[in-house]
This record gives sequence, C-alpha cells and structure tokens, in this order.
Amino acid sequence: MIQCFVKKEYAAPFGLLCMPRLFSVSRTDEKASAHPRVMHAHDDLVEVVLVRGGESRYYVGGTPYDARRGDLFIFNSRVVHDEPSGPDRPVATVSLALGGLAVPGLRANALIAEDASPVCHLNETQTVRLERLYDVLYDELTAGNDDGAHHLLMAVLSLVQQFRAAAADGRAAGENAFAQRIKDYIDAHFAEEFSLQQMAGALHVSPYYLAHVCKEATGYSPLQYVLRRRIGEAQTLLITTDLPVTRIAAQVGYDNPSHFNAQFSKAVGMSPRTFRREYVYHA
Repeated sequence: MIQCFVKKEYAAPFGLLCMPRLFSVSRTDEKASAHPRVMHAHDDLVEVVLVRGGESRYYVGGTPYDARRGDLFIFNSRVVHDEPSGPDRPVATVSLALGGLAVPGLRANALIAEDASPVCHLNETQTVRLERLYDVLYDELTAGNDDGAHHLLMAVLSLVQQFRAAAADGRAAGENAFAQRIKDYIDAHFAEEFSLQQMAGALHVSPYYLAHVCKEATGYSPLQYVLRRRIGEAQTLLITTDLPVTRIAAQVGYDNPSHFNAQFSKAVGMSPRTFRREYVYHA
C-alpha cells in the first residue's frame, strides 16, 4: 500500500467564502461546433471553457484571442464573448457555467479581475487533468447526481486557480477608448431598431470612421456585431427560458419571426426550435 497525505490546510479556491451554484456543464465535439454559440453575455453567470481540440479565434469584450487545445477561457458575468466555429474551423470544448460567486475584492459573479487576461494556455499534462475532471463532472450531472456535481465544481475551480497562477497571467491588451464606446453602445441598444447612421449620430462621428474603428477592434462591422449580439442573446433565451420563439424574436429586435428564423439559421446552422431541442440535455 502507498498512502498519500494531505500536506496543507484546505482553503477554498479563489478565496470563496460560500459555495457557488453550478448552473450547467456543456461538452461540444468538433462536429457539433458546426452550430456555433454566437456573441452573448450572461447577467449573473461565469463561464469557464477549456478548448480540447481544433482552432478558432474567440472575441472577449471585443478583443480577439486565438483558441486551440489547452486554452482555458474565463468569461465573467456581463462580459460579451463570441466563440466562432463552423464546418471550416471546428472546435471541441468543455465548459461550465456557475453563479452565486463572491470572490473577495471582485464584483459579484466575477472570477477574475476585470483587467486580467481571460485566457491562459495549459500544457498537455494540465489539459488532460482538467478535461478528465470536466468529464467526471459532466457524467455525474447527466446521471442525476447534482449534489456530487456541485462538489466536483470546487475541484475544477481549484485546478483552474492553480493553473492560472502557474501560467504567465498577462494583462488584457489595452484597447481604443472609442472602440469601447462603440461596443458599449451596441450592447445597450442591439435589440432596438438600428442603423449605422443613427449610431454614428449618437456617438458624434462619421459612419465611415465608426465602421473602421469597430472592424479594427472587434473583427466585425457594426451591423455584423449587432446581428451576432442578437443571435447570441436569442440562443441564451432559448436555452434558459420557455419563452415562445416568436416572443424571443421580438425581444432581441426582430418584428418579423420569419426573418429572425432565417438569420438565426444562417448564423447557427439550425433553426431556433431545433437549437432549443438539441442544445439542452434531456435525461
């Protein structure tokens, strides 16, 4: 027999003073990533995403980051993020969403500081350790062991904290202040009637300058950014509510349900109803 002893007193990961709430665990293979999770944010949830394979470029708060095996992303609540994928750039991931977070020194439902890099790259040994734990967590949750899943969440957070501390925890690149104003404006108004001219007038610049800065900072034109925010918000509502599709369409800015269905299908690769049926696990 070989016995291994605990070497230090237990301390909750990230200094948590109370148990956070596990909301969901997701596992996406490269085939399923043909239907991407489009630009969105969560008001009261943090997402922790591990890229298992493939390559893409994620956008977090409008800043682009390469995404490949071993990249660990943390999306604080209210941070807009876009995870492009598709048949031409398949990506395999595992992720969890949690709420009820109270990390000392940070706002509610934030796991990392606002100016910290949302991504760190794990080596292969670290990646394998974390993805194995994610797999156990997913299996326990789908087997109906919610209590066990909540305790496994703490083990995941402990590894995440350990690996981020070991990594060179760089700072998020500074960004153009006006580009941030553009993103803030769109995030506040994406569900309203939208035109480039109207937005340019509200920000007191020319439409050409507005489009140029937005494209440079986010990789999208203003209209593309609006579309992706609308579709991403619709995906969130389809997953987390029982609202009818027509109500969701109106809530994200589409008066015409048929137009919404067409835009959603073009962006995601399936209809809203199919997305709702296939995305959520049913026992």
